[in-house]
Amino acid sequence: MHKNREDKVKLGIDAKWFFEGPPSGHMVVKNLVDEMIINNNGRFEIFLLLNAKNKQQAQAYFPADVRLIFLFWMPNILSNLLLIPLMTRLYGIKIMLFQNFSSIWPQQLFKIVYIHDVLFLDHPQYYSRLEKLHFRQMKHLAGRANGIITISNTEKERMVKNQVGAADDIAVVYHGIHKSFKPLTHQPADRIQEVINKYDLPEKYLLYVGRVNSRKNINNLIRALSLLEDNDLKLLITGEQCHNSTDLEELIHTRHLADRVIFTGHVPENDLHLIYAIATVFCFPSYAEGFGLPPLEAMQCGVPVVVSNRTSVPEICGDAATYIDPDDPADIAKKINTLLNDSCLYEEKMMAGIRHAAKFSWQQSANEILDLISYAYVDRKSYKEA
Repeated sequence: MHKNREDKVKLGIDAKWFFEGPPSGHMVVKNLVDEMIINNNGRFEIFLLLNAKNKQQAQAYFPADVRLIFLFWMPNILSNLLLIPLMTRLYGIKIMLFQNFSSIWPQQLFKIVYIHDVLFLDHPQYYSRLEKLHFRQMKHLAGRANGIITISNTEKERMVKNQVGAADDIAVVYHGIHKSFKPLTHQPADRIQEVINKYDLPEKYLLYVGRVNSRKNINNLIRALSLLEDNDLKLLITGEQCHNSTDLEELIHTRHLADRVIFTGHVPENDLHLIYAIATVFCFPSYAEGFGLPPLEAMQCGVPVVVSNRTSVPEICGDAATYIDPDDPADIAKKINTLLNDSCLYEEKMMAGIRHAAKFSWQQSANEILDLISYAYVDRKSYKEA
């Protein structure tokens, strides 16, 4: 039996990135909030804290039993330090789930901070001086939270090593995969053709999805492209190019690959599902990840994946992926060639990926977070006991 509204504990969720924000952050927040609302089952009275500019969208989107609080815009860290604590006082919110940056006050507020990663602590070379200064506050403020949620055991180990939090105070909740990612045989034929035409997709292509910056190691993927046995195979790079990206254009020109490398920029999620499913092989040679969701999305689409053997990627991809040394373009090319030349291995990795991806769902992620909050706040147990 559900509790009456006045009997429920008031849970606030920092949902400022629900309608827009950094691409990966927006995707995580949207999926988690949607599933937390669906799977709440009367446990909490949910308050969503959103940007005021999204007020009309939010009022039309969310069910009536979800309370909406609208905030005027300010940088995320300042909003979490100033605006959100004030709103928790005004609305009597007892528990607050923050994104990245915890607050200092109110003292009686039970604070849980969802920290996506602290890669900047171990891999500072991939971040600007301003980014490092900004993200460093994440570590300082985490000490003021009652609990931390992060996205992989690898990331938890990094946090403990760098004294972001104690092991007992950090819980790991894996990301999920949206159900819209599915194999080509499950996609509508008219949509497949529409996306092929829209992006002028080649008949066969390697696919990379994610930000285009030095940490993602696209340069070695391009070097590997020039070593492949199939000279007709193209490389499709889908994602936003960042300010610290390697000068890829010069590398492409030097390697005479201008007709084989295609940049799409950021694409809408509805198109991304098809771009994944149509791909021949998915490649993810990243040097450092907190989780590494794109390989799982590719797996769920029935596409074999070739991934880096660094940081969290082996933890997340398990035995379903083909692993490469990201520093070695020859190794990347060799592993891709092997997949393309061995139809049995290709089929085996395709099926293994589909099975592995089935272990990850946003519903499961949301339920784990709700359970953690229940144990940690309502029953006053530690994450370790939960």
